[in-house]
Amino acid sequence: MVASSVVYTLELAVEFKSPADKFWEALKTWSSILPEVLPETYKSIEVVEDVDGEKNGSVTLWKMNPSTLIEGAPVMMEEKKKLGSVDEVTKTITYSVVGGDLLKLYKSYEPNFTLIPKISTSASAENEGDDIDVVDDKVEEKDEMVGVGGGTVKWSVKYEKVNEMVPEPNMVKAMIFKTLLILDEHVLSKQNQVVETKKEIEMIAN
Repeated sequence: MVASSVVYTLELAVEFKSPADKFWEALKTWSSILPEVLPETYKSIEVVEDVDGEKNGSVTLWKMNPSTLIEGAPVMMEEKKKLGSVDEVTKTITYSVVGGDLLKLYKSYEPNFTLIPKISTSASAENEGDDIDVVDDKVEEKDEMVGVGGGTVKWSVKYEKVNEMVPEPNMVKAMIFKTLLILDEHVLSKQNQVVETKKEIEMIAN
């Protein structure tokens, strides 16, 4: 059967509740977090091609058990993922899958994440001038993510099927959805611990 040359796109949007800046940091380093938070699903994630640590261009090998999150999914799955870029301005992370089980079904597979923080309307309404800094005659926006709780993570993937019989990667989409929700719970829990610790310190100090 002739291989497909059509590029498809699958998308997902997930709302999160934790502080946007904390969730962004977790998303950038989730390869080190997920085996701790979801050890039954993410058996191991290791850097196999090191580019100055886990930076742009580095390759990680993911060994997973998707069946722990998605009914009917494979018990074991391997994926080699190359980090394309991390854009701090647009809060976007791009990847490309360069090896593993997905490439048995897809000629190319390029996922990305974009984080969109919830903007505090009350803060901007108080004083519109407080939302900008003027530096060297250029207007620069302040980091709206700091201290802001919640937002949306948009995941999308561009892929080419090896043939027209190959299904859309809905299993991966469902897995990403559940993973992001659990990651959000983890970040929120860590943040609450920090808040409680600060309160305890303040009580002791007073």
